[in-house]
Amino acid sequence: MDIYDTVNAHYCLNLCGMRKYKVDLGTDALGNLTRIENGIAKLPARLETAKARKEETTAQLETAKEEVKKPFAFENELKEKTERLNALNIELNLNEKDKSVIDDEPEQNDEQPEKKCTDRER
Repeated sequence: MDIYDTVNAHYCLNLCGMRKYKVDLGTDALGNLTRIENGIAKLPARLETAKARKEETTAQLETAKEEVKKPFAFENELKEKTERLNALNIELNLNEKDKSVIDDEPEQNDEQPEKKCTDRER
């Protein structure tokens, strides 16, 4: 099945089986046959690459399954840090309650706030 690729302005051929594989075509008929043959010749290498990726992924999955079964190595440290965080949060919350008792008005100073100049040079 030929398809015209409007973006790259050339024809493509899809080799269809269980999957589709794209082969770019040119203007020469003999060159197109060579391109098709090369596309077909690359299929066994692609299959081997896919099998290797599958084996690698399966091995990673098995390793991950074993790692999940192990206890968390820093569990005691996490517990200590969490307790410290909770204590700090309690202290911070106590300070927030004290702020509500304090008068919200700013202090009166004898100094006047500095006025910014409205005339600016460019």
